[in-house]
Amino acid sequence: MKVPAAVTAVGGTPEVAPGGTVPILGRYQLRERLGRGSLADVYAATDLAGGPDVAVKIAADAGAKQQARIHTEAAILAALDHPAIIGFKGEGTMPKGCPQAGRPFLVEERAFGTSLSETIRNADANRAHIAAWAADLYDGISRLHRMGLVHRDIKPANLMLSGLRRSPVKIIDFGITARAGTLPEPGISSGTVHYMSPEQASGQAAHPSWDVYALGLVLLELLTGTKAYPGTAVESLVARTLRSPEVPRSLGGGWSELLRAATAMNGADRPTAAEAATLASRLIPSGRPRRRAKLLSMSAVRGLHLTLPA
Repeated sequence: MKVPAAVTAVGGTPEVAPGGTVPILGRYQLRERLGRGSLADVYAATDLAGGPDVAVKIAADAGAKQQARIHTEAAILAALDHPAIIGFKGEGTMPKGCPQAGRPFLVEERAFGTSLSETIRNADANRAHIAAWAADLYDGISRLHRMGLVHRDIKPANLMLSGLRRSPVKIIDFGITARAGTLPEPGISSGTVHYMSPEQASGQAAHPSWDVYALGLVLLELLTGTKAYPGTAVESLVARTLRSPEVPRSLGGGWSELLRAATAMNGADRPTAAEAATLASRLIPSGRPRRRAKLLSMSAVRGLHLTLPA
């Protein structure tokens, strides 16, 4: 009998790879854990067929609700196909004989860079980089919105640097993505408090303008190094219902135009994600590649509505 090799998990604690020595989907060998959440754990995995390493998201349990969440997220990723959105590789159920047997999982592209949370913490970005990221990210969000969906959890931790020229930044974690118009589930928080729009914070139906607002707050934080609405969850939620975020004049007219529009208190006053991508593209310094027209055209051509599993 083969003994599963120990791997080092987040925090340095040795543990056994959850899939043992049996590759999932016949080709992916699980390795170290990359992250842990209330709904799922994410592991690195080697592609035994010779492809690049991937990330495997394993649900927290094998219940019907988790099965539906993972399957829905897999369906969304499979339909998106955008340079600024993490790519889909496959889905399945963890095999018998491992601690997570019966739990659903999905396999996705692995972004090898750090999250924008780390970038903010280390003050490791300049305005030229941020402008390019903003244009890519808003275009990716536009693609999602054209399918009738809202991400609902755009935040620095869900935006990863990829190290790829095709798109240097990737949107991840579509676990609470919902159709536009969906009301929040009773007793379940959707989104992250410090990046919620005023409407999302008050429990209204999901709307594309939420994602535009949330990314506006992320960009403002990247540029200033400070959260627009700091403090406790309650303090943060109350503050955004009383005032718009402060946009320093020192950022200049172009950034002020984008950020003030994206974070308008009234959702109807915000630009669409496609319009925000155009505004962001104008902030990319001359001499840098401008892929925006091509990407915006691609989003329009591929603007299909996705029917999510019931």
